[in-house]
Amino acid sequence: MSESTPSVATLRQRLAMLEAEVDTLGRENARLHKELSAAQQQISDLEATNARLREEVNTLKQAPFQPRRRRKSQRKSRNSGKRARGGRKAGHPGSGRARPKHIDQRERIAVGTHCPDCGTPLTGAGVVRERVVEDIEPVRPTRVVCYEIERCWCPHCRTYKEAPVTAALPRHRVGLQVMLFVVYQKVVLGLSYGKIRHELATYFGLRLSKGELSNLVAEVADRFGPAYARLIQLLREQAAVHIDETGWRINGDNHWLWVFLSDVVTLYVVSHSRGSKVPRALLGADFDGSIVSDFYSAYSPLDYEKGKCWAHLLRDAHALIEGKPPPNPERQAFQQQLHQLFLAMGLELEAAAQDASARQTLYQQMQQRLHDFAQRAWTDADCQRLARRILKYRDELLLWLCNPEVEATNNPAERALRPAVVTRKTSFGSHSKKGALDFARLLSLIRSWEQQGLDFFTTAHDLLSSPSS
Repeated sequence: MSESTPSVATLRQRLAMLEAEVDTLGRENARLHKELSAAQQQISDLEATNARLREEVNTLKQAPFQPRRRRKSQRKSRNSGKRARGGRKAGHPGSGRARPKHIDQRERIAVGTHCPDCGTPLTGAGVVRERVVEDIEPVRPTRVVCYEIERCWCPHCRTYKEAPVTAALPRHRVGLQVMLFVVYQKVVLGLSYGKIRHELATYFGLRLSKGELSNLVAEVADRFGPAYARLIQLLREQAAVHIDETGWRINGDNHWLWVFLSDVVTLYVVSHSRGSKVPRALLGADFDGSIVSDFYSAYSPLDYEKGKCWAHLLRDAHALIEGKPPPNPERQAFQQQLHQLFLAMGLELEAAAQDASARQTLYQQMQQRLHDFAQRAWTDADCQRLARRILKYRDELLLWLCNPEVEATNNPAERALRPAVVTRKTSFGSHSKKGALDFARLLSLIRSWEQQGLDFFTTAHDLLSSPSS
């Protein structure tokens, strides 16, 4: 063997070293692969995080332009069908102010020849869009008319004759439109004479004293006396009348403002009495309709067919469980069962519709059910009190089931009193009995005309300008 040829031992030693290096490189390669996999996983996580952050940034950018979402506790169920406070039912189509049916004036708004922002000349023929605006035009100063009235001698009557001025009442220097404006502001809107003076001066340049404004209202009320009497007669011909009353002070003394309401008439009466003689005198002995009222004792002596208000009864039953901890199981049962009984009446009445025999059968069935409910062994004193009321007025509480002209509640009369109550809070009543009677007369006519679909200003103007008024 040549001396330059490595020995077998040397070759084996070198092979062992190479195998050791290969093993080391294999482990290093495995480690690098592991680190690469970890790095790739980290890159994937970072990319996912980056995408999520981009989405959050976009959401935050759009947030100011999106409606605020309510908390889960504030959101209502989609299937509840209940109306939100102050809004319509969910899914109801939107609505806006209707476009006027007539156009009084058309005016072209020119765009000009140059861009208003950068000054670049505008090109093209352009397009035209429409925008409809409704506005008012206060008359300042007020229009003043001088009427030149011809007079001629009548040899038969031996006096001068002339045509009447229909734009104003005799001996008044302001026209009917001014008088009716004052009446509406005072009676319907409940404004003081001081505020009405300010309105007339601001809008129309017309200056009147408080005393003159008061005289205008009194004059119009006197002229409407026959129309008010016709309302009383029309009320007596109605099939059902709702009645209610509220306090009214006249020069510091206690009086009462009564309201009598039907489908076409709303009548207000001021009286010193809160007794049954007021509705008896107003409706008359020949009234053959029905009256609907609360449980005030003054209505009991009346000889008319009577219906009682379920809203008052349910309200008093709800008061048994309101604000009186700990809860009383008997009171809760009384309130819940009475409310469920009322709902059952409404549902079964809806099924009976206008079938007279079905309504009569329902009336008899509910008589027994209401009697059984009130006769239960109630131990609570307040429950017993309401049970006695139900037994006393059972037939009157059920009149609405057999008489289609009668409603279950007296809510219409209560709503009719609210405008007067607002006026009472701002004016503290009336300063004189004449002023209280004028207020009741004018409010009666205005509300009744509204019920009949008549415009107050047009109807009142025609009535006052008529020679027979």
